[in-house]
Amino acid sequence: MTVTTSEQQEQARSARRASDGQRRRELLEAATSCFGELGYEATTAQAITSRAGVSRATFYAYFSSREEIFGAVAGQVCQELLDAQHLEGAIVDDLREVLRATTTAVITAYFRHGAIVGLVDHRARLDPAIGDLWSSVRERLVARYARFISRIAATGEATPCAPPATVAQTLADAQLVGSARLASSSDDERAQYISDMIVMSERLIGFT
Repeated sequence: MTVTTSEQQEQARSARRASDGQRRRELLEAATSCFGELGYEATTAQAITSRAGVSRATFYAYFSSREEIFGAVAGQVCQELLDAQHLEGAIVDDLREVLRATTTAVITAYFRHGAIVGLVDHRARLDPAIGDLWSSVRERLVARYARFISRIAATGEATPCAPPATVAQTLADAQLVGSARLASSSDDERAQYISDMIVMSERLIGFT
């Protein structure tokens, strides 16, 4: 359901949308929880407002529809995936440690938001806006990974078994599919998967 509003109301909503106020954060947290637990179709504005403890009027003061708030949730999760791939500090000088740390961080983010990532992947085929967002994020993740592998190869520390872009795409796909498969697994199984992915990554990238 999309609520039709006047131009003035839409301007006010746009201003709230651009802000990062507590009420908006509460709505996004509630929506993330609902989408993750109930799925896309069963999540309604009523379900979100009940979870957030606010009125429907408050919901529509910030978001015009379920589609819009899902887009905002998807944007947050996608940004977290991108952030997980970025490190700062002394560790960036040790490329092997960077590989281990970012592999762990990205897969952990997939585990944390597995249900939402699955919905984003599905909605990307149905909603052009979500499709553009998800394609852009996936492309950026792979492109960064490929540049990183090229940087490692240039140092002589490793010899990739295939072109960096191919290795990066293979590993990125494996992380996405593998983490989805283990969405309901135990902490030990998830930890073992991360450990195995690190070893596989080092082998494909060509570390000795």
